[in-house]
Amino acid sequence: AETMTDPLTGLLNRRALTSLYGERSFGPFMSIVMFDLDHFKRTNDVYGHPVGDQVLCRFAAVIKKYARPGVDAFRLGGEEFAVVMSRMTDEKAYDLASKIGVAFGAEIVPTQLGKLRSTVSGGIGFGEASGSSLDNVLTEADAALYAAKRAGRNCVISRKRMGKAEPIKPALRSA
Repeated sequence: AETMTDPLTGLLNRRALTSLYGERSFGPFMSIVMFDLDHFKRTNDVYGHPVGDQVLCRFAAVIKKYARPGVDAFRLGGEEFAVVMSRMTDEKAYDLASKIGVAFGAEIVPTQLGKLRSTVSGGIGFGEASGSSLDNVLTEADAALYAAKRAGRNCVISRKRMGKAEPIKPALRSA
């Protein structure tokens, strides 16, 4: 049987996302946040892959804290994660995504080069009253994530707020 969990973080993986939600219709109270760790390649290059793995696990731990019935967390691969939210208004989904970003920004990973703080960007895709496919919601979330990266990272953007990127909070740079 194909594995449904990511061995590093213990989160469900992309295969599990497709298995659980591939045939589902995403209605108005369903959304997906795609998260991408900011400057992750640089983290790996400067601090090494073991520290990069720690950062990935730390983010996974943060999103696990917010997981509950109706909130499922996945590692899609690399530094990309997704959280599927059911039975939640758009505003609540946005608030939850922002809370995850703030919580992760407060995490400190000790390294040989000193304390490391990382940030994350998020993009949200929403279901529709007429029903939307997993692929459509992921595509929308991905476009919003790209907009968040362009807007300077460390923020969450949704289609409904595409014009105004709201920073998660001032980025705290590592010393």
